[in-house]
Amino acid sequence: MNYKYIFRLKFLFRDVSNTPFFVILLSLFFYLFNYQELTAQDNQRYLALVLVNIDEKDDNLGVKEIEKAHKLGFNAVNIAILWDYVKVYRAGTLNPWIQVDNQIKKASELGMKIGLRVWVDGWCGDDKSQWCSNFNDNELMVDGEGRYDFAQSGPGKRRMTSFASTSSLTRMKNFTSEVMERYKKYQENGDILYVSLATTGEQELGYPFGYTGRDGLYDYSQPMREAYRVWLRKRYCNDLNQLKKSWGSDFNGLKSFNEINPKYSFYFQYSFENQDGRDWYNFRHFMLKRFSSEFIQTVKSVKVSRPFKFVNDYGSVFDDLAVRRGTMAFQDLGEGTDGIKVNDGLGYNHRFSMDLIRSNMPNKWVMNEAEIKELVPNQTESAVYAHTGFQQIDQCFSHGAKMVSYFPNVKGKNVIEILENASKFVEVIKVKWLNNKTPISVSPKGKMTIKLSEFLFDGGCVIGAGRCKVLPIWQDIIAKNGGQPVEVIMEEDFIKDTLPICTDEGVNSEYEGQLQRVDCQGGYGWIVNKSNISESVKYEVQLAGKTIKIALSDSLNPESQRFFGNAKHGFTFKLPPLSDGEHSLKIKILKSSYLIENAKINFTCANASRQTQIKPINICAECEELNVYPNPTTERISLGFNLLDFKPVLIEIFDVVGRRVYYSDTYGLAGDNDLEINTQNYVSGLYIVNVKIDEKYYQRRFIKK
Repeated sequence: MNYKYIFRLKFLFRDVSNTPFFVILLSLFFYLFNYQELTAQDNQRYLALVLVNIDEKDDNLGVKEIEKAHKLGFNAVNIAILWDYVKVYRAGTLNPWIQVDNQIKKASELGMKIGLRVWVDGWCGDDKSQWCSNFNDNELMVDGEGRYDFAQSGPGKRRMTSFASTSSLTRMKNFTSEVMERYKKYQENGDILYVSLATTGEQELGYPFGYTGRDGLYDYSQPMREAYRVWLRKRYCNDLNQLKKSWGSDFNGLKSFNEINPKYSFYFQYSFENQDGRDWYNFRHFMLKRFSSEFIQTVKSVKVSRPFKFVNDYGSVFDDLAVRRGTMAFQDLGEGTDGIKVNDGLGYNHRFSMDLIRSNMPNKWVMNEAEIKELVPNQTESAVYAHTGFQQIDQCFSHGAKMVSYFPNVKGKNVIEILENASKFVEVIKVKWLNNKTPISVSPKGKMTIKLSEFLFDGGCVIGAGRCKVLPIWQDIIAKNGGQPVEVIMEEDFIKDTLPICTDEGVNSEYEGQLQRVDCQGGYGWIVNKSNISESVKYEVQLAGKTIKIALSDSLNPESQRFFGNAKHGFTFKLPPLSDGEHSLKIKILKSSYLIENAKINFTCANASRQTQIKPINICAECEELNVYPNPTTERISLGFNLLDFKPVLIEIFDVVGRRVYYSDTYGLAGDNDLEINTQNYVSGLYIVNVKIDEKYYQRRFIKK
């Protein structure tokens, strides 16, 4: 802002500066001046140099490159910040962050905008016996046959840990917090344009697109399988029969959610066929979105006066690799972000790419990255226009890009050598686009609509083979409109069917039972499983919608004797002190969406001396309650608890001498949880159960007979 003119304005109005008219006039002036400055910045386009920072040895890596890029006309830089370089390979140095410190400091001094790319996985090296930065074996992403391939990680031999692993989430959040706290002063100064999260070896967000020799998918690790089972329980309201009905007759033999594994095929599209495949796709999508959302929330937790902006940084979102990466439904994945960046190959149709993401991310930044693998021409303007790298950048800007990143990746050349040859190249871009302050807006001429489900099962656009069903439709429209941008709407229909599939509560034909008595002190009744009369039934008692008891119907009850000749199916419960007034109670059979007969009632208490607040069992979320039953046990135990949200749960069991006999890095769902653990092979004795949620531990003991 030019304060010289503001001072002159004040001087001219010095005699009327106390009048209301002057105050209004001066306020209007400041508003118009600031609006003009804000609008100019919003219309600024950026050409960014990409620094992937995969050489941890050079403290000053990238500094000279930033200086050279700025001199040529670049006005931004994308800087990768690698977790393992800071926390592993440079951990013993005086300043493990020095490489990034120097780069950001230099970019800020030169007035360049900065995009921060936070990369949260580890480097393995070429030795396949070397684990990635000491990651636990079962944390690592594997294919459906339990295998991995270092080639799946792409450049730098990156390995990915499961989005379902508690340690992956914790590592990402802790490192992200450190990064933002360290560099937030640059955010306050307006230097940082956006931040993004990278999970793959290509410094992009998503699952690995590589495979282990067959055309399969990731991730089928133990944490992912266990989290999937928990997610299915939520989706089907803990009712296995509802899942069987939805998935079809092939699954009639299922006896427990714990028997379910994600669908796997050698060919990735087949992994998403039928309802079981659709559920698997939706769960993969859910876990990726959740990981990204946790990143956003972590950044937002850092206190700054100028909020950070977020951009999801993908590879292409319309090719066959996007199916494997899990990024085709980018609109839903982008909830809560300020924009999207895609990294298309040089041979891709960049105008279609920009039309697709711009149309489905309205009023958000759209960006692209050009990986240029040959020296750009440094002679004439006509030679620049004929270069495929320039054409990608030019086409992206013409179809609405806020930024295009330039990743020079010429074999045998360093970045300085490449930039030395790029002066004419950058000059043409600068004159045509960076100096262009006209509004970054596009008025499409024509419209087409595609469905995610159809695009998905077509395998996306297979660029190398020239196979893409949707592209000819776009080409036909653009041929008729004179080459103008097209609105390309993608209906994300395949991820819309995610609501719980449950029937209304009622009497389940598989069960028989009755609530026989209830008053302000408690009640009793009986339940039996008609298909297995000898088996006790798990039930929960809910008061005012809150769980107060989870147990087995294994007490004596004469009524069940009369009906089924077996008296061990009764249940009793006590109520906490209740206040005067009406209360609601229901008794639900676990792993079923049904209630037993008469087990949803309202009753009234009138006893002023007992007016104390109900204390529900919000286990592991708000208090230190954890149900372990039956106790003692012979074959299995169940852990009963309640959570406020879908979140990681770490379960460990130790014997009396401290040996760990059970470990599970799993998830709990929002609401009531009932996790079953087989103890049949445990020796008789005392065991300790540790449950970790939200960095808190809860402990219980049980006896194995």
